[in-house]
Amino acid sequence: MHTPVRFADDIEPLVQFIEETDGSRILEATLDKLRDGLPVKKLLTASALAVTRSSDLPPGHHGGPLHPLVGIEQRFLPILQHVALSNKHINHPNMGPYILADAEPLDSGGVEATKKAFFACVDRGLYNGADRHFLWLWDNIPHGEALDLLLTVAIPKNTLDDHYFIFPMFTWRALDWLGREHTPFLMRPAVRYVSRFPTPPPLKDIETLLDEYELLKRPLGFHTSPEETPAIGELGESITRCDAYAEIPRMLAKALADGLSLQGTGEALSIGAAGLFMRSLTGNPMDVHLHTGANLRRYLLKIEGVSLRNKLLALLTWHTGPEVRSTQNRMEPPPQPDPAAVAALPQRGQAELLDALAESIFTQPPTDWSKVTNLGQMRAVPEVKNSVNLAQQYADLGYDPNALISRLAEIVVHDNFTEMHAFKHHQATFEEFHATRLPWRWRHLVSAAQASAISYGKNMEVYEEAIELLHA
Repeated sequence: MHTPVRFADDIEPLVQFIEETDGSRILEATLDKLRDGLPVKKLLTASALAVTRSSDLPPGHHGGPLHPLVGIEQRFLPILQHVALSNKHINHPNMGPYILADAEPLDSGGVEATKKAFFACVDRGLYNGADRHFLWLWDNIPHGEALDLLLTVAIPKNTLDDHYFIFPMFTWRALDWLGREHTPFLMRPAVRYVSRFPTPPPLKDIETLLDEYELLKRPLGFHTSPEETPAIGELGESITRCDAYAEIPRMLAKALADGLSLQGTGEALSIGAAGLFMRSLTGNPMDVHLHTGANLRRYLLKIEGVSLRNKLLALLTWHTGPEVRSTQNRMEPPPQPDPAAVAALPQRGQAELLDALAESIFTQPPTDWSKVTNLGQMRAVPEVKNSVNLAQQYADLGYDPNALISRLAEIVVHDNFTEMHAFKHHQATFEEFHATRLPWRWRHLVSAAQASAISYGKNMEVYEEAIELLHA
């Protein structure tokens, strides 16, 4: 008879606490543990283990362990949000009752035979079999090589849903902090998700570019340098001005063939992604994957064991995910924000301007949900532009970026509507700001202000309860 996975004695009770505590008490009980000195890392590890063991992923990508795994006093608020989301998904009627069984790794006759068996399971949508073969592979090949194998399936499926790439990659990143010893278990939902139906579609247009520009034959530089700044800026601005995303892969492939490094190409993609986000009229607070997708691809470039082929395919398929692709249907002409609108703003000092920006976000018009029939087609209200323009003025005046990052973080922790999307976007823009050169780096923080204005106020129940508990 199958039995649930059981964890080490020092963390199993905490996992059960997250699984079994009533949702009406989870915030208060979690806050008590944090105040008693429970380490944040141990709590978030238990939260990840709990939602992986006890929450199933329904059709689509909303629910189960996906978003809790990919988004990990004021400092307690993000942790409380994460634990509350895990507890919610564990106890949601559409995601359970569910227990991930302790499965025996399956060896099909050595490494190559087990890889082949994994692909055979993918071809038939047998995610249980794929899961068991992968459990064996984690123990018998380098983890980077195993990730490369999974990405061989995940990257083509990005065209069907952005999360086929995002889910395994965010989970992989979380393990950098949680600890690689948790890799075989915490990657199980991603393996099962990636290997279920539908099967990976062919990437004919993208594969053709690899051959046309001989990207797998010519030597490609990896590290960028100051000498690449003009080429990076030109490519980033070309992507920003692009109205048909299908043109972007050829831009990237040509730049690589002309000598731009892999890192430089990733940076240019990031610049262009931020530019396109600022042009976008999207009002869907979940539409953050222009940034998160570019951010994850730049991270992927640094992972040892992942093949050059998959690194190139990941870059060239950035635009293909439905949530990225849909933004091209709701675009304003460049440049955005409108320089004239920014120039017309009254001059303010740093503190006053930060307060004005925060106030512009806090006073965004409430959403009339009776008129929202499709979240994916929501358009931003005009007032979002007020926040974007103020953020651009802050950038133009060269004020302290860390003060802006901190203020926006204080706003982001209000959100529990987006199931950690707002947190992921803020983290991505923070990282991209620091990984992007002047004069383009500030567009990431302006994008962060735009996303905050879109997501603020949609649902803040967890934040409001937590604040009451913190002040009790």
